[in-house]
Amino acid sequence: MHNDFSALSKSSQRAQKGIRSWFASDLGRHVLKTEVAMLEQLLPGLFGYHLAQFSVQDSVLHDASPIQNKIIINLDTTKAGLVSNPTQLPFANDSIDVALMHHLLDFVESPQKILREVARATLPMGHIVIVGFNPMSLWGAWRTIVRSTRYKSIAPWNGAFIRPGRLMDWLNLLDFKIDRAQYSIYRPPVSQYLGDVNDYSDGVSRTLNLPIGSVYVIVARKHVGAVHSIKPVWRRRQAFGRLSAVRSVKHDGLTKVEHDSV
Repeated sequence: MHNDFSALSKSSQRAQKGIRSWFASDLGRHVLKTEVAMLEQLLPGLFGYHLAQFSVQDSVLHDASPIQNKIIINLDTTKAGLVSNPTQLPFANDSIDVALMHHLLDFVESPQKILREVARATLPMGHIVIVGFNPMSLWGAWRTIVRSTRYKSIAPWNGAFIRPGRLMDWLNLLDFKIDRAQYSIYRPPVSQYLGDVNDYSDGVSRTLNLPIGSVYVIVARKHVGAVHSIKPVWRRRQAFGRLSAVRSVKHDGLTKVEHDSV
């Protein structure tokens, strides 16, 4: 199944193509390995019938989820399977139990619009899981430096790097409550400094959970307003106080209705 991609600009498509290639690099694979380790701790506690993965790369990230029906939404029109524009998802309202958004909001021009669309498709009490790059980190500082050079269009530094607090505000406006925020990767974005073990399995990332990690995973649950019964308000009136009798009077061939109060 394919969906119309006219709402995505060419710059967004180029950015997504660049980040897909970056995740195949040594640094990108390290980040992906760390993010999978984080999701392996978070996804087993989220239940339901349907999970949808929206990612800027091709790897499966939802293996740890106990949900049976899992769908991967491709953003690349050259891929087979279900391909969709994230601003026009082929899902009914309230139909997804868990929506996993992997760096999608970092590499599109309308992150709020896409988040609103995913929220629409998420069931009440369902979850949105968002993986993103943290601007309040070493990687965020490096991005600021790179964007003043000729490398500013190279992934991942051409991404938005949305601040976690801002993202939480957007979720709150969409009737989501934040369940958890997990941070990881505290080392600089240099491959030889990262090592072979993913950062989340390292003690600092897992025990301290400092909000200056370069990668975050936010888990939010959709809440709906409670339904309150409305009781009718009865006004006390004197019995027959406003009762009226109706009589008709013929006048010039017409019938006129008059009311006489009792």
